[in-house]
Amino acid sequence: MKTFFLFLCSPAFTFGLLAFAPAKSSKLQEYQTALNVNLVTFDLDDTIFPVGPVVNDANVALMNHLATLGCPTTQDAFLKSTKIIRTSLSSPITYTELRQRAIRIEMGKYLDSAEISDESVTGAYHLWEDHHHMAAERHLYHDTVTMLSDLKSNHPDAVIAAITNGKGNPLRMKSIEGYFDFCVSGEDDDVFPLRKPHEGIYNVAIRRYGKLLAEKETKGIEEQDFCWVHVGDDLANDVGASAKCGAYAIWVDLDDEYNQTASKREPSAAQPAWSTATKEELKMRIEMNQQAQQYVSARVTKLSKLPHVIQLITESAQ
Repeated sequence: MKTFFLFLCSPAFTFGLLAFAPAKSSKLQEYQTALNVNLVTFDLDDTIFPVGPVVNDANVALMNHLATLGCPTTQDAFLKSTKIIRTSLSSPITYTELRQRAIRIEMGKYLDSAEISDESVTGAYHLWEDHHHMAAERHLYHDTVTMLSDLKSNHPDAVIAAITNGKGNPLRMKSIEGYFDFCVSGEDDDVFPLRKPHEGIYNVAIRRYGKLLAEKETKGIEEQDFCWVHVGDDLANDVGASAKCGAYAIWVDLDDEYNQTASKREPSAAQPAWSTATKEELKMRIEMNQQAQQYVSARVTKLSKLPHVIQLITESAQ
């Protein structure tokens, strides 16, 4: 098997009003000249669609389904169960397992144990997941598809991938599946529990990138420099974490018209009903967001501007 050595290009420079900071503390920084972008990775929630409406639509579909099974629970009750489960645990739990346990608890309030099978629980969860993907596609930001099309046109040889903590997958969304080469989830067997902001999930993405090149029998990139751009809305999870792993981190801090529902919310403010974050986690998030500011390579307020910003990064580094 051929070995691929990845080297990040990350000189510090300024172009116009956009300040491009270097990715720091990277193991991939032996070479300093960028020829082109090789890999572009995207966060999903609040980066290419708003997480709030998507989760709400999926939850509504789940409640309707449970009602047909004789379980007329409510979204509030379901979300309360997820919080009770999570706060009672001392070890990480996948969002899949968390929701399945909550579904079982809610079904147990209305049905006899003999009526609750593993198949009915997993079936209800898979329905939630299906509707989550349908809602995500329905709520895609208005310029998401155009942005991806322009990006692919500008960098036809670049690999485009998604890195998400949840189970969202652009390869399950017909309008954008053709633009993505792979998706790394924080729930994948080779990732969990090392989801964002842990560097583990980003290291898995880099390994899959190398494996993809090997499968395509692409010439090894040990003879050229490796330029990786990560795009995301979350300062801690996306900007700080990816930059420390060697990426140019682009902060998607979108205008109000996009309705970013999580990243526009201060950690100290009231959290949405679906959030299971503890007070300790929220306090830590404030500190991590502040530290991540130094790793912002560029900030975009409209997704349509993203391909141009990526072009500026590669040209200026060159």
